[in-house]
This record gives sequence, C-alpha cells and structure tokens, in this order.
Amino acid sequence: MKLLVLISLNLVLLGFRAEATTFTVKAGGLGNFTTIQACAIAAVAGDTCIVFAGTYNEVVTVPAGTVGNYKTLTVNSGDTVNVYGFVINSHTKIIGFHITRPSSPAGNSCVDVASNATDWYITNNVMYACGSRAMINEQTNSASTGHGYIQGNTLSYSCSTSSTPNVCEGMWINGDYHLIENNDISHVSDAITNFGVHNVFRGNTFHDATTNDCGSQSSNCHIDFIESEPVVSGGLTRPTQYNLYESNIIRRNLGGNGHAFLTQADACGGQCFGVIIRFNNMAHVGTFGLIDDNSGSTGVPGFSAVKTYNNTWVDFDMGGGQIAVLGRQNNSTNGASINDIFYFPGSVSNMSPYYTDSSSNSGFTAGSNLAWCTGTCGFLNRTNGGSFTADAAGNLVANPLFVNYSADNFALSAGSPAIGAGRALTTTSNSGSSSTNLTVADARFFQDGYGISGVQADWIRIGASTTVHISAINYSTNVITLASAVSWSAGDGVYLYKNSSGTVVLANANPDIGAYPASSGGSGGGTQAPAAPTGLTAVVS
Repeated sequence: MKLLVLISLNLVLLGFRAEATTFTVKAGGLGNFTTIQACAIAAVAGDTCIVFAGTYNEVVTVPAGTVGNYKTLTVNSGDTVNVYGFVINSHTKIIGFHITRPSSPAGNSCVDVASNATDWYITNNVMYACGSRAMINEQTNSASTGHGYIQGNTLSYSCSTSSTPNVCEGMWINGDYHLIENNDISHVSDAITNFGVHNVFRGNTFHDATTNDCGSQSSNCHIDFIESEPVVSGGLTRPTQYNLYESNIIRRNLGGNGHAFLTQADACGGQCFGVIIRFNNMAHVGTFGLIDDNSGSTGVPGFSAVKTYNNTWVDFDMGGGQIAVLGRQNNSTNGASINDIFYFPGSVSNMSPYYTDSSSNSGFTAGSNLAWCTGTCGFLNRTNGGSFTADAAGNLVANPLFVNYSADNFALSAGSPAIGAGRALTTTSNSGSSSTNLTVADARFFQDGYGISGVQADWIRIGASTTVHISAINYSTNVITLASAVSWSAGDGVYLYKNSSGTVVLANANPDIGAYPASSGGSGGGTQAPAAPTGLTAVVS
C-alpha cells in the first residue's frame, strides 16, 4: 500500500497524469483561472481550457502540445468570449472565440501561427477588427511544417473597423499541407495569400471586398481571393506547387483591381506550378478571373500547369469594351480551360473568355466551354485572333439558363445547353488489363489527397463507365496509381467522378459545364449557397 502511494506521489511530482484535465476560465472568478493565458500555461499536452463568457483583454500565447495530445482552448457552449488574439504553437486548437481589438485593430494578428509550428487547428472563430499583416498570419517557411486546419471561421475588417476601414489581408499562409475550408471572408484586401505545397482551399465564401475599404494597411489594394506570388530566392516564403482551389464562392469583389485568382512567378525561380481551380462559383468581380503570369518578365519561367475546369465566371468586367476573364502570359505554359461557363450581363465588343499569349500556348488545352452575354458580344479565341467557337471542340455560345441570375443562383435550369455538354479532362496513353497503373496524357487535372486528413483523393471515371479511386499520382511521369485494378483502352477519356470531399460530380454520360452540374443534383460538390450576408461586425460586450 505504501509503495502504491509513493508511486502515485512521484507521478504527480514528475508531472505525469493518468488522464487529460479540463480546466475552466471565468473572468469573474469561481473557475480554475481568471485569465486565458494562465490556463494556457498551466495546461499540459492533452488538456483543455474551457473559457466562459466575458471579455479577456489579452493576446494569449498557447504553448505546444504533443503529437496526438492537443492543447485545446475552447468556448463554453452558448457563451460569447471576446479576446484580443492568439499566438499558437504545434499541436494546439482554438475553437469558438470572438477575436477582436477595435481599440487597436492593427496592434496584433487575430491569430499568429508561430514559426515552424505544425498540426494546429483554428476552428469556428469570429474575427473582426484585428490584424497586423493579416488576420491569420502563418510565419513558417519550413517544408516540414504547416499541416494546419482553418475551418468554419468568419473574418471581416482586418486591421481596422467597419466605421474606419483600412483593411489588410485575411490570411497569410506560408507552409505546406493545409486544409482551409468553409470560412466566410469579407472586407479585406487579399482574402488569402498562399505560399506552400499541397494546400487545399475548399468551400470558402469571399464577398463584399472593395478598394474603398483599402488604405495605408494595404501594400497595394489589388484584391484577390487567393493570390500566390512567392519570393523563393531568399528563402522568405515557400514555393507554390500542387494546390487545389475547389468549390469556393465569390460575390462582389469590386473595383478596378478586383480579381479572383493570381498566380505570379516573377520571383519563384521556376518553382511555382500545379494549381487545380475547379467547381468555383464566382460573380460580380472587378476585372480578371485569373492572372497567370510572371509579372511581365520574358527571362524567367511563368507559373505553369494552372488547370481551370468546371467553374462559373459571371460578370467579370475589365471595362473599355474588352474582357479577358482568364489571362495566361509570359511563359505560363501547360494551362487548361475546360467545361467552364463565362457569362456577362450586357454588351462588350471583344471578349476573350480565356487568353494566352504566344509564350503560354505550349501545352494549353481547352474545350467544351460556354460563353454568353445578354447584349451584343464578340467572343474571341485564346489569342484574340479568331472566334471562340472555332478555338476548341465543344465550345458554345449559348444562354446557360441559370436558375436566377438576379438572386445569384447560377445552378442550371432544366433544358440548359450546358447539361451534358462537357468533355473529358484528359485521355489514357495506352491500354490496361486488370491494372492499377494508369498512364494519362496529363495527370495534373487530379489530386491524390496530398496526405491531408479530411481530403479524399479524387475518384475518376475511365471511358464510359469504369469508376475508380486514385491512390497516388506521379506528376512527373503522368502515372496514376489506382486503389483497385481495372481495365481500359488506349485513348479512353478520363473524367473527374468524385471531388476531394467525396461528392459525385459526374452522374451521367458526359459532364455538365459549369460549377453546379444539374446531373449531380446541382451541387458541384456543395449546394448552391444563398447570397452572403453583408456588413457583419462583432458585438463586443
């Protein structure tokens, strides 16, 4: 008996506990702690701090947990907890806070991710009137770190308030292997700056951004939903390779410098390539849908292998009587635009739905895109030198018959010419009999899950009916390893069957065009969302 007591006493003295501990934080007392910081320091790996209602005027540094044992800070169910901000380290989670500092909104990031932190979660928080460079600022620049999850958060008015807008960025992501999904982002400059390899941006909504909100906090108010312009030569940021932008929504990114996506490789040293942009639904954007280039330099490689397919691009307006929704220039080779809808509510003299200059034509593929305007339009080919319909097989000029343009519902109505009018993304290079090694003409249309929890590898369809799950992809050899053995013929079409969330996006013989295929229930990987709310602010008690 004495031996057992001594062993138990020694375990306590050495800091060992049989199970994780849950602490309470109550600003007025009667909890284990009155400040969040005190709990974060006292907690060990595996412990949880439950924070009760109140205003906590502190920037909380959360020390690291350990692998499989997170240090978790979460809000008591039903309560509102206001806090200035967090600095998080590896193996930590912050859940459900109102992160705001309207008295000094540029004084600190809402959440700083410490340099070289890994395996962290930022979940279901509301962030308003906080930020320095960005509201969520990841500083890591190591290939072995990142592995972050940013899910279900609401971000608005970075670095400023709604009454005196002077916005900075929403997120600065400088690491690898992230899943960033289901966030609502508004009233920022760039929503997300992405530096990294194997990052997935899925199901986010970006809305109500305007250059009128910009000021001295914005290095330039060139507003992109996701922009990537790495500076690799000095080791300042990660290169950008093999990223997925899927099933996101953009509404009202207004102004002469409003864009959807920027992939720019002027300082990337040839290390920037491979972005899949698919099933995104975008409307009312100031200028370009995609700027893919290297900032005009003819002597360095562009940002190559940017694949856009099954997106809906509505009301992208450059002004001056000319529109180029997707622009690839300055050695940005091996791009694609397939099964996309381009829609403009008005007249325009010259519209290039997708443009490539002569240096970017190599490896570019297109087909089965649909273009339409409600007035009088001249739709041009990829070089502005001929007709859009003659540019690639399957291209159409036709009304897509959206369910309700004025309500921003861009699902396809029954009878839409976009239904069943899509094409395969690539083809098989040879035949196979009961094999798991599939060689295709271009594997860069697909992703293999990237080793990220919560991201499924794509399912594909080969030919008319064979559906199979991808296990791995060798992009350098264009060999796709399949999860089960199947057979195929040389030249068979290869289609996306299920996306990264496991949702079926191909239910009939041919794909639909656009982001919301009617043949898959109109979802495209997620239901048609209502218009996003505007003017959101946090109420600080």
